[in-house]
Formats: sequence, structure tokens, C-alpha cells
Amino acid sequence: MSITPHFLDALDTAPGHWPETPCKSRPELFVDSSRVIPLKEDRDTAKALCALCPVRRACADYAIDNDIRDGIYGGLTVDERNQRAHERVTAACAE
Repeated sequence: MSITPHFLDALDTAPGHWPETPCKSRPELFVDSSRVIPLKEDRDTAKALCALCPVRRACADYAIDNDIRDGIYGGLTVDERNQRAHERVTAACAE
């Protein structure tokens, strides 16, 4: 059973309007409520589709800022988002 990634509603777009995104048409590849870690083939497909997405960066930022612990967001897995969050903290401390 998959869920639709409604996080797009929170992105800076026209109210109630999702931009055309791959996860809109194939949400099961990105967030599967029956699995915390997507299947490898779904993960690879999702990441490839994210590479073409117009809101990839905003999506990744949203997932990092909200500590989303499952699925593929902005082309990043949970571990990759953790790494990016760590890099943000390190960069902020260096300033």
C-alpha cells in the first residue's frame, strides 16, 4: 500500500497546485507505507526520475527540515539526507 506524497503542498508553489512531478504519478516508487526502505529497483528508478524533477532541491530540503525518516525525497535516501543535514550543521558551525 502506497501513500501520496502530500509534502508537495507545502512547497512554495501556487496554493493547492502541485507542479508536474514524477512522484505525483508514481508515488509507490518514492514512499511506500509498507516499507521504510524502498526496494533497490524502486529506489534506483525513483532517484533517476527525481534527477529530472523541477522541485528536487525544495523536496530534499523539506524532507531534511522535517526529519522525514522514510522514502526517497529530492532524489535522496534517508542516509543521504542524514549526510546532507550533517553537512549543513558542520557548515553552520564553521561560520
